[in-house]
Amino acid sequence: MMSTSSRGRRRARRPSAAAGSAAQEMAQASEHPLTDSTSDSGQPQLVEEVTQRVLQALAEVNQKGKKRSQGRQGANSKKKRQRTPSTSGGEISGFSTIHGEISNYHTKEIPKCLEDTASRLLEAAVSQNTHQSYRTAMSVFQKYHQCTYSTSPKFPTTVSQVIYFVAWLHQQGKSYNTINTYLAGLSYYHQVNAFTDPTQFFVVKRLIKGVQHLSSKPDIRLPITPQILQQLVEALKYTVSGRFNRCLLKAMFTLSFFAFLRVGEVSAKCQSNVKNVIRMENLVLDEPLKNAKYMTLTLRHFKHNDSCRPVCLHIALQKCKSICPVRAMIKYIKTRGSGSGPLFTFDGYSPITQSYFTSELKNTLCYVGLDPKLYKSQSFRIGAASYAFHSKIPEDKIRLMGRWNSSAVRRYFRIPVFDSIDISP
Repeated sequence: MMSTSSRGRRRARRPSAAAGSAAQEMAQASEHPLTDSTSDSGQPQLVEEVTQRVLQALAEVNQKGKKRSQGRQGANSKKKRQRTPSTSGGEISGFSTIHGEISNYHTKEIPKCLEDTASRLLEAAVSQNTHQSYRTAMSVFQKYHQCTYSTSPKFPTTVSQVIYFVAWLHQQGKSYNTINTYLAGLSYYHQVNAFTDPTQFFVVKRLIKGVQHLSSKPDIRLPITPQILQQLVEALKYTVSGRFNRCLLKAMFTLSFFAFLRVGEVSAKCQSNVKNVIRMENLVLDEPLKNAKYMTLTLRHFKHNDSCRPVCLHIALQKCKSICPVRAMIKYIKTRGSGSGPLFTFDGYSPITQSYFTSELKNTLCYVGLDPKLYKSQSFRIGAASYAFHSKIPEDKIRLMGRWNSSAVRRYFRIPVFDSIDISP
């Protein structure tokens, strides 16, 4: 029969090695029993007391382990708070950079040159115009939050706040495209900071679809066809005073049609935004002015061309002399001179303004009896795309000529109207 002290030693060996103090307590209890081990009446009491001591020792060991683990976790979290910016509940204090700060747990170990390079690459991923649009979006969102909640917004924002932001913008009379741009800025800020993007939720997308349905308007702009272009060019001598101005506008009208130009490429909205305006260096004639048979227009800066890859358009002499862009350009350059600067200019330094271009176009349209509400500066581009489409030019080539990067070119194709149809039985 096994003795009580022997059973006590076996019980002392059962706990794990990590509970060394518990084993020692049990060993001491077995060697120095609280009651006489030879007494049968004291045996149950001894076992109970030893068991209580073992359980108490194990509890102390577990408590000490928890405290050490909590201490390590607290130290680690404190270091993370010191090294990384907050990723939630942070207020926007300014918009010096649209992407803000990126979380980095090894800031002290990364060379400064790598941080600068990473920041420069992130900036280069988006054009300056897009950066400005995103900054405007964040400013408008901050304005909405101040007006609605009288506080600055905290990020990441919630889906509910985005929903009411869209509703607020719609009440302000913002268009579908403007609201889409603001949400794109909000989405970019969340994604670049590794936040969950609230604009990608189903309910937000359906909300935007509702805005599109309520605010969509048909595109009533009509194309300027070669026949209309000829009328406009001939009317310039009656609507515009000054030989230089007539040469200027004739070159602008004809080149806008044959080169699929946007209004921002022939004129500037303001003097601070002239990046996309065509310059004299972009135009090259194959021969001296008198003998030129075609000209090459190289465009690098235009809408959606973030890579600045050039597009070269070769424009040849046209059979119809009155609307030939090459002849009109030769005559204009003789008057303007071949000095560097904006291609269309009065003084050689400042580009023609959009207000002047659209005003003269409106006067000319009214003179030939066309409604200026239906014909806009974009009608040259619409007319060129429609004319190319009806001339059986493939869509991919039209996209290249007009510098469209998607199927949006199809919105510019206008269905022709049949003047008369002779149907035989």
